[in-house]
Amino acid sequence: QTIASPMADALIGPLVGRLQELALSQARALVAVNKDIRRLRDKLMFLQAFLREADAKRHLFSDEITRVWLQQTRDAVFDAEDAVDHYYLQVDMSRYPWWARPSMRYVATFTTQVSMRHKLSAKVKDINSRLEDIIENKDKYRMEDTNKKSELTWKASTSISYAHRKLDDLVPPHIPIHDDNRKKLENAILPPTEEEDEYHHHPVLISVVGKSGVGKTTLVRDVYDKIDKKIFIVHAMESFAPYLTATNIQRQIVQKLREGGNNFTRSDVNKAFDEKIRGQKYLLVIDGEVSSTDWKDILLSLKVGAKGSRIVHITPHKPEEPPIGYLHVIINLESLGQETAVQLFHKRLIHIEVQDGISHDRHQDIHNITEGLPLGIALLSGLLQTKEFPCEWTNVFDYLKSKQSKRIHRILSVCFDDLPHELKCCFLYFAALPANIKIEARILVCLWMAEGFLRPRGGKTMEKVGYIYLNELIARNLVKPVHMDEEDKSSVGSIFVTIQNKVHEFLQFEAQEASFVEVHSGDDIPTLTSARRLSLQNSTDKYAVLASSLPKLRSIFSHFEQDPKDPREDQTYLCCSPQLRKISKWKRNKDIKSHIQGLLHRSEFLRVINLQGIEIGKRLPDEIGNVVHVQYLGITSCSLEEIPGSIGSLTSLQTLDVRETSVRELPLSFWTIKTLRHVFGGFLKFPKRIGRLKHLQTLDSVQLDTLDQDLVGTLGEMIHLEYLRVGNSSGGNVVALSKALDKLENLRTLIIKGENIPSSLFTSYTHRRLKFIVLDGKLDLPSNLNGGFFLPNLITLSLASTSISQEFIDRLAQLPFLATFSLYSNSYKDDNIAFSPDGFRCLKKLMIDVEKIKRFEANNALPKLEELDIHSQYIEYYHVFKENVDHKKTIVVDLMKIL
Repeated sequence: QTIASPMADALIGPLVGRLQELALSQARALVAVNKDIRRLRDKLMFLQAFLREADAKRHLFSDEITRVWLQQTRDAVFDAEDAVDHYYLQVDMSRYPWWARPSMRYVATFTTQVSMRHKLSAKVKDINSRLEDIIENKDKYRMEDTNKKSELTWKASTSISYAHRKLDDLVPPHIPIHDDNRKKLENAILPPTEEEDEYHHHPVLISVVGKSGVGKTTLVRDVYDKIDKKIFIVHAMESFAPYLTATNIQRQIVQKLREGGNNFTRSDVNKAFDEKIRGQKYLLVIDGEVSSTDWKDILLSLKVGAKGSRIVHITPHKPEEPPIGYLHVIINLESLGQETAVQLFHKRLIHIEVQDGISHDRHQDIHNITEGLPLGIALLSGLLQTKEFPCEWTNVFDYLKSKQSKRIHRILSVCFDDLPHELKCCFLYFAALPANIKIEARILVCLWMAEGFLRPRGGKTMEKVGYIYLNELIARNLVKPVHMDEEDKSSVGSIFVTIQNKVHEFLQFEAQEASFVEVHSGDDIPTLTSARRLSLQNSTDKYAVLASSLPKLRSIFSHFEQDPKDPREDQTYLCCSPQLRKISKWKRNKDIKSHIQGLLHRSEFLRVINLQGIEIGKRLPDEIGNVVHVQYLGITSCSLEEIPGSIGSLTSLQTLDVRETSVRELPLSFWTIKTLRHVFGGFLKFPKRIGRLKHLQTLDSVQLDTLDQDLVGTLGEMIHLEYLRVGNSSGGNVVALSKALDKLENLRTLIIKGENIPSSLFTSYTHRRLKFIVLDGKLDLPSNLNGGFFLPNLITLSLASTSISQEFIDRLAQLPFLATFSLYSNSYKDDNIAFSPDGFRCLKKLMIDVEKIKRFEANNALPKLEELDIHSQYIEYYHVFKENVDHKKTIVVDLMKIL
């Protein structure tokens, strides 16, 4: 197996950094060992450089000598990592109770540490000796000469091209493709008048079919966003991991259609789905591969909707005929012709102007290399935009034409090879996640950070470096930002990303070749004793692997929808009586709990625990305190209710995620962990006392319950907070909340839901960095608004139940960069809204969903408005401004008159 660059950067890179930290932090205690540690670090740095060079030739490594050498290198590096981790584990005083730490530190200093240093010294010397032999063997067998081929190789880029660009500048503008099929899809969803009768009396199944990379999801998403959906009472578009059960697909749709929806049993899911669909005219888009049996179950459950409903299914395979009663429309997408492919290629070159310089001969190359697939065109344009035109472009074309592998695979291979070394392990991380899912960017960056892929550089935090890396992957069209609904307030200020299925297949192949991650996705349980990263993707047998001994494991993650089994259902066909069923369920839960306890006991080197949809019981086992190396702990989409106090032993913990669980309070010991950077939960009870959380950047979300909380001394001390979501159920502490917010100068996103919300956040100079604000609750407004609002960087504002006035709107109109403004139920107290001249200079999207609104008027304002959406109890109004962009507009919408 080839293990060159992914090992060099995913393992050796972080290990070199940890050796440096070990030498500095333990300098006095490790005087005798320090020289050997420095020698080990130097050898690893040499091997890292050599492996990076070898990465360019990894597809040419066919000789056995090279394979054996790489295997020996990997084993030695793994042993070095084990030795360092074991030393840290032994000297970590956090595993003892606070009252015992002074005495245990005394004992450790004079007894155990001598032994531990001796063992570490012996291990480091042994590894150094092995690495010397490995380096000598490289020269002895002349491996560079062995691998010299006449065939061209590709070297990685040495720098990041888009480090200082904003995300909006990295994504190319919308480019329509498949025009004929677009019209066919639009007519199938919203048929012309002459065809309406045929479509009106049947539920219509629309299958959009084509090979991977042909642009199916892009086309459907574009049509779904552009069409007028008001004739459909229920509408949603969702992507699904491959081969989810019908119940889990229904559950995800129900969650989309209404807030909440967690902890459903199977009968709850069926009932909720039926309630949403029955008798309603709906439009549902299902993007993902579904088994034949589950697809039939879904279609049968959808027949309860009103006639004329639409189901759009995006699939790479030839669709089966639906049950009787459905009208079936098949839209088959083909690869683009040469002329269309070249036009699309030109339009995707958003950072450079080279159209006139590309010769006609290259047009044929572009079409041949990409096969006319929009995915191939996107990848090629993303690669070429990082190269100098025309000389480096010639090298790219010549290299791609010289490769003999499948065309899309060779483009992906070159795109991967071209990535700067530090980005390769970050990109490869997508292989550990299921295909066709949305991934929250901030969670992805937290995982990269916990793995050791990110280091502060150039004065930037690890998180900012992570977003720079992610932006680079987006700019190269390897990762795609995902459209999120404006109504989903929990996603405000967050970015979601995904990768195309063909890209995911390629990454899983590369990850397997590099021994980067073990993926458990089949029925057979592989041998996992040496696994260092484990991804569980087999929902039918997801607990079996946990029974294995995994002593080398550093990262474990799963991604399942929550198991919707009804507790009243039979757990096994052998159980007949209620008493036996109860015993069976108790035994099953006990087994799962023991598996989790065993994992935490036997896998002491764990750094990342990210379990979604794994039922571990109501309480996280106390053994969580044993895995003191953990930096990321995510337990989501399950019935967990309680976190034990032993979590306070995790003194390296950076991220905790307990969203979509029933956890509502964390032990006080958790709030004393100094390394905390990101906390995600479901309105967790905010503690009265906390430690010095000077690194905390995300608090999403907490509930303020008491009137007398000292928020200035707790919340106000989290001075590096950038993202805060808070529930304020008590109106009496609005002053305390206001004072605490005034100390948080680094806030970028603020979401508040509660009885009383301080209005000072609009006028305080503290909040100059705020970009996203969502408020749901009555604003504590003074009788007179004096002066203007000071939110110079605000981009998005969403208000609900705030009961603001026209005077407040006039103040908002002066905000210089406000681009999205939404008014929801009870947010505005008058009947008419007027936008004054020259107001809202950067507003692009305006959403007004206020029941009693009668009239909207804008006079010589809104020069950049693109979309106006008004909902009231009288009528709905929607308009997209295709013309007069960058011109001031005069708009009058009299909703009573339209009625």
